[in-house]
Amino acid sequence: MAPTWRSLSIAAEGAFASIDSSTGLPTPGALSFISALVDRDPIIVPGDAAATDRLDARDGPFSLPREPDTVWSGGSRARRRTGSISVRCDLTTLGTGVDYKGTGLGRMLGAAMKFSAGTAPDTVAATVNANSFDPTAATNTYIMGNILGTEIDGRAEYGAITSNDQGGAGVVAYSPATSGTIGLGATVRQMDTWYVPQKTSSGQIDGTVALRIDGVGVRTYCYGCAVESIALSHDGGRVMADIVFQAAHITDDHAAGTTGPVEPIYLDGAAPHFRGAYATLGATAATSLTDASGTTGDVAGRLVVDCEAFSVTMTNTLTPKGFSNDITGMSGWEVSDCTVEASLTLSSAAAIVDDDFYSETPRAVMIGTGPLGVGMGMAINLPAGVLTSDASKRDISGEIIKQILNYSASRFGGDIPNVQGRGSNTPFRLGLNGNW
Repeated sequence: MAPTWRSLSIAAEGAFASIDSSTGLPTPGALSFISALVDRDPIIVPGDAAATDRLDARDGPFSLPREPDTVWSGGSRARRRTGSISVRCDLTTLGTGVDYKGTGLGRMLGAAMKFSAGTAPDTVAATVNANSFDPTAATNTYIMGNILGTEIDGRAEYGAITSNDQGGAGVVAYSPATSGTIGLGATVRQMDTWYVPQKTSSGQIDGTVALRIDGVGVRTYCYGCAVESIALSHDGGRVMADIVFQAAHITDDHAAGTTGPVEPIYLDGAAPHFRGAYATLGATAATSLTDASGTTGDVAGRLVVDCEAFSVTMTNTLTPKGFSNDITGMSGWEVSDCTVEASLTLSSAAAIVDDDFYSETPRAVMIGTGPLGVGMGMAINLPAGVLTSDASKRDISGEIIKQILNYSASRFGGDIPNVQGRGSNTPFRLGLNGNW
């Protein structure tokens, strides 16, 4: 038998499940696959045959063949499986590449959320305070909801843009605050940001993807894939993503010629590490169940927490939009619900949040990573996190006392939107710095 070297390649689908209009079957012909940098072990040949059991009357204790749930093509039943595909990878950033949409990572995130592009780095034209600055670039190039990064005293710091004309003064505001005022001439980086959409955009993603699994003499296609969940955590500081896709159609093409694993495309940015950056909470309550009015967005101060470990899980409820037109039995996936949960383990208690569960106080949660630079940097943001458990309870099961903060993403209304406010007032954001 051959060794199980294997690879995973990803293509953005122009239409759901890449259906060939002349056959009604998925085809890879028009797809452009990129071999992604993912862990090897979770890559397996996925899916189970779609079929129904036959419960016909019979004259004895025997079974009947299951009835495949598929279509006929060329006089035979077309092979069809459905199921989930698990992927584990770090979030190595773009570096000098063109954009994330041409990377495996960007395509995976786009199958989970919507995308809001960042812009070239800017410099501070005039200092204001720890929640705002006067930009050199036009203020309307700053997009509400996008994550902003800068470096202060050698550490990466992040905030989410809440206004690009704060108080009508032509300054950019962000929340939570940085450790101090961003200095004159300092570089600020508006990052590419993926977000969970809301209101009339609810349920949208950038688009489905097709996955191709290759091994020695093995090739499997998974069409019409959307992300069911993303779990973010860190392994020795390196931030990892465990991503689960649901596929509308899975089939094999082991006789596709000289099949074999494909060396992944390496990005030349950096793997984000939970080092050289902060985990911060908003020092005051976030605007949540009502929307901010006027020209003033949220500008919470910051509370730095001694966070030794974190996990963040986004879960999409994927509901098929059923029809009978082709082999998949659906026209696409509807994200009918989404939940985001974050858990922070603190080695020193933050007593200020002890009453937040009972007072129902929403706070911004910002988890930063290092390094931050050209094509490098990542941050995770819940702009209005609400505790789902009592923060005053201490964990005394180990060698030192710890505090565990369990947050859920609540409604946020602290951005002052404009026509460019793509991610404005959204409940969850993930920022990766582009090639700037």
